[in-house]
Amino acid sequence: MKKLKIKVKRRYLRIGLRLSAITLCLAMLAFVPKAYAQVAPHAGVIAKETVLISAGFILPEGGESYIKEKYEESKKPPTTVPATQSTTEAAVTTTAVPATEAATTTASTAAAPAGTLKVNERQIKNTGLNYGSVWVKKQTNNKTIDVKTELERAPQVKIKKNTDEPQVLIVHTHTTEGYMSEYTGTYSKDFNPRTTDKSKSVVSVGDIITEKLNAEGIKTLHCTTYHDYPKYNGSYTRTEKTIKEYLQKYPSIQAVIDVHRDAMQDSDGTKTKPTATINGKKAAQVMIISGCDDEDKLSFPEWEKNMRLAVRIQKEMAEKYPGLARPILFPPFRYNMHLTKGSLIIEFGTDANTLEEAQYSGGMVGECLANVLGRLS
Repeated sequence: MKKLKIKVKRRYLRIGLRLSAITLCLAMLAFVPKAYAQVAPHAGVIAKETVLISAGFILPEGGESYIKEKYEESKKPPTTVPATQSTTEAAVTTTAVPATEAATTTASTAAAPAGTLKVNERQIKNTGLNYGSVWVKKQTNNKTIDVKTELERAPQVKIKKNTDEPQVLIVHTHTTEGYMSEYTGTYSKDFNPRTTDKSKSVVSVGDIITEKLNAEGIKTLHCTTYHDYPKYNGSYTRTEKTIKEYLQKYPSIQAVIDVHRDAMQDSDGTKTKPTATINGKKAAQVMIISGCDDEDKLSFPEWEKNMRLAVRIQKEMAEKYPGLARPILFPPFRYNMHLTKGSLIIEFGTDANTLEEAQYSGGMVGECLANVLGRLS
């Protein structure tokens, strides 16, 4: 009987230990996301001197690019944005702007009113690889370009004007990216940089570009599908699916332009508003992004063909509207640019620019795109 009691006690002891272990694991699982939530907002302090591509660029590939996707998506966790009222987008980690790359700060040095944070208005300087009026900011380790050579090489984009066959597709991976309604030098801590109102988001900029191209006889389609709402994570994967559907239906499409807006914010919460005065009116500075396959792992062997189009557009903007364009960003990622030989991202201002400034830039970029594409027959 004594031995039986000992066996029973041991059995209950083992069950108790197992239950304790399970409880501990569950507690750890509950703790991890809470700990991450506390640490994540401070990631910008650690990376203050690192230039990051904002707006959560996400790649559909595996391996290294998968890690990039998860890192970028963690900066802006999924947010449900009701159609009538948007909620504040949390954990916005954005592009840091080194002091050597910015000029003409016009924001007041006085403390921001209670409940607000500062906005610095500045014109981003030209830095990086250069030839003539074209500047390219390289973020790659193994790949580089010669700007002069790329300007001399003809893009493999053949545009047919005045045809019913679509030549250009405008899309928005982050369709809900919005702007400020006015500029006061500060912004409310409750400011929401996203909106489902397409008349107040990057979609309205895409509308203007589409109108400019169509007016010049370059048949352009504008996809206004939400790719970041109601779920943000996986935006680029959904956009890839959309683009492929368009290309299958309209094989005549030569160029795909993904229209975004940037976001730049210092560790103290100060937002950067990049502007240029064009013909006496403030415009949101724009930035072309043309990526590459830095380690030959992204199934993106023809990345240079996109760059050949990018440098031509950059040159057109620099000569027609000096100051409008920031340097082309040349990062080691593909952002769906592998789908055509004329795929680019163009960012219009930041979340600190006004909608009016972004739309003004949209008109000028639309003109420049029409001029460049119109010569590629």
